[in-house]
Amino acid sequence: MRSKLVAVAVALAVMVPAPATAADNGEWSVNPTPPAVAGPAPRLYFFLESPPGTSVQDSVRVTNLADQPRTLRLYGADAYNTPRDGGFGLRTQDATHVDVGAWTRVGAATVTVPARSQADVPFVITVPANATPGDHVGGVVAMEEQPGGTTKQNGVDVTVRRAMAARIYLRVSGPTVPGLRVDAVDADLGTPWLPTTVDGSYTYDVVNTGNLHLPPAVSVRVTGLFGHRVRQGGTAPQIDLLPGAQTRLGGTVSGVWPFDVVTTSVTVTADGGVSARSQDTTVVVSWPTLAAVAAGLLLLVWHRRRRAAAATAKPRRRLPEPVTVR
Repeated sequence: MRSKLVAVAVALAVMVPAPATAADNGEWSVNPTPPAVAGPAPRLYFFLESPPGTSVQDSVRVTNLADQPRTLRLYGADAYNTPRDGGFGLRTQDATHVDVGAWTRVGAATVTVPARSQADVPFVITVPANATPGDHVGGVVAMEEQPGGTTKQNGVDVTVRRAMAARIYLRVSGPTVPGLRVDAVDADLGTPWLPTTVDGSYTYDVVNTGNLHLPPAVSVRVTGLFGHRVRQGGTAPQIDLLPGAQTRLGGTVSGVWPFDVVTTSVTVTADGGVSARSQDTTVVVSWPTLAAVAAGLLLLVWHRRRRAAAATAKPRRRLPEPVTVR
């Protein structure tokens, strides 16, 4: 049973995409119910606001895109960021929910949607009187009632329930304090054995220290000795960082000199003038090359001293005067 829960969690993390696109896996979709009077753009997520101690109501639309009926299980879930790469995920139904997932009551535990049809299911979010101000993030999940596939976990077949979800961004009224921090900037460049350029990687932590969800823009600049630019690989990360979340990001570098001083500077910025910056300096030395150069210099000095000693004129030794015998 434990391995089955792991498989469901993986499905949720993969099936709930970070970009602002509809939650659609080709077989069913989950989205906010469109308003009676359509706006200029469709609702992709729920953006709600409520004071503490009150309730807010809305409706989620589940659409069956297949040619046969489909039964789905519905529940509210807390959101989280993965510790690595900041992926957006929603917790499984049997996990402990303490935020939006615990506050949300969906109008139906399960829904059967006919082929090529849709169903609107209401839900209510009851905000506790002691809820902290700021953003609380979660979602309404529509998960397969019956497992729809299998996967391998440590050589064992494990059933997988696929899930899609509509995100909920609920702002509880009160003071808002956005904040970001960059920690643990570190470049791993190794020790070059030959006097050639070096490849490596860097990592850093981004922390949301405030009470608002923030999609920060991340800028990383890597420079070497005398300011020469170090080539960077990969693309800029796109994350939606929840309040209190911390995630580790990173990238690759190439073109570091065998004798270099590499500075890795990370800057994160978000709307509202929120920014943070941190940097790390790493010294790169090719010790084998340095040892070979030092040995060569010592050998050259010894050789020159020997030649200089050989070229220095030495005074002749005086022979004793001859003795005359009478």
